[in-house]
Amino acid sequence: MVRTPCPGGVAAQRERIVELLQRLVRINSERAEACPGAPVGEGCAAALALVLEECSKRGIATHRLNDMVAWAQVGDRGPLAAFPVHLDVVPAGDGWSRDPYAGEIEDGILYGRGAMDNKISTAILIELLGDLVSQADELPCRLRLIFGTDEESGMGDMRSYLDAGCEQPRWGFVPDASFPVVRGEKARLHLRLTSASSMDGVEIVAGTMANVVPDRAAARVDARQLEHAALDKLEHTGLIVRRGDGSVELSACGRSAHGSCPERGENAAASLLNALDGLLPRTSDVGRAALADLSVLLCRDVHGEALGIAREDALFGPTTVNLGMVRLDSCGMSCELDVRFGRGLDQEEVLDRMLRAFGSAWSVEVLASKPVHLVDQDDPCLKVLLSAYERVTGLPGSCSVMGGGTYASLLPALVAFGPKFPNTHCGAHGIDEHVALEDVARATEVYREALRGIISLADNEKE
Repeated sequence: MVRTPCPGGVAAQRERIVELLQRLVRINSERAEACPGAPVGEGCAAALALVLEECSKRGIATHRLNDMVAWAQVGDRGPLAAFPVHLDVVPAGDGWSRDPYAGEIEDGILYGRGAMDNKISTAILIELLGDLVSQADELPCRLRLIFGTDEESGMGDMRSYLDAGCEQPRWGFVPDASFPVVRGEKARLHLRLTSASSMDGVEIVAGTMANVVPDRAAARVDARQLEHAALDKLEHTGLIVRRGDGSVELSACGRSAHGSCPERGENAAASLLNALDGLLPRTSDVGRAALADLSVLLCRDVHGEALGIAREDALFGPTTVNLGMVRLDSCGMSCELDVRFGRGLDQEEVLDRMLRAFGSAWSVEVLASKPVHLVDQDDPCLKVLLSAYERVTGLPGSCSVMGGGTYASLLPALVAFGPKFPNTHCGAHGIDEHVALEDVARATEVYREALRGIISLADNEKE
């Protein structure tokens, strides 16, 4: 049986994990402008360089596939077990009570963008694979930690891994969700709607990513576009109003949330568009009609009822539609949507109904897509993971499905497994994202036990 020692002891290892997690959080790995060697921004490139350096220090073999994805591996024979993690993060946004990229620890809580999503898992698994380096020749399988840098923006990193013909894992897990085990994920469409229609004297900017509920939205409106009655209504819209020379600046505040569960947030873009639809005079202008389309079809429900795509799946639940980004300027209007759904609905029907609802003034572009993902409850590796969770926590293991998407949706054999524990709050994709140090320690032990279980699974199969 392969052992998993901790050089210097468990306490020392936990300190190393927290220190590495802090270093990772201090790298702003939001998607940024491409430059040589950094297709998704210098921060993502820096994070990738750091983890590869840390793996090399521990004697773990590394391989860089391209500038978006790389891996570290222990063992060179037997079936492949893989553990994909992502180093990129969604934009921090405003409203934090502390610097989102300082990695501060206060009262046993580590704060920072990416602390939970997904840098905690990166730090833990680098350490745990390092434990196994001295026994690499004894391993009955290969253990591969895959590092991606474009998960939050469409998984172009993992798609490039697969397009290059890289091996699909037989076992493993994606540590980018919650415990005990998430065996299924909704299908997802990342869509961009555009219209050449514009409105004289009206500009709108809202949101940063399709899969984040926007907590800020702003508009500048030429006062001549507003009737006197509308000007009187401004103070009752719930918007922040600033009057200038000949123009009115309007802004809406909301509450950020993950795009897979828009009902948990308050969409500032929707609030702003609904208010504008009530303030601006009804005219035959095509720009005014396009603005009304957005308000009526996207801003009054989060399940696609107005679009005709609301479906309730007995396992996956209802369709969700998140209005993540809106832009209106002299060139026209555009918005980006995150649409998630279960079985009984497919991409073609979603697009067809959306085009019918919006009409010929709008075009719809698919920026990214993935199908429904579901692993059988009797899968041997899934059972190993449940057993590891139960042994470490003493809690019953169970399977669930979710609207969120992970790399597992592109790797059919894998499920999502942690690192978030039940009944804990972490603020992922929101303000003040954080992780408790005691949960870092607990997750480390669960993952350590899971690796032992996967190694045993491979050992038993070999016999």
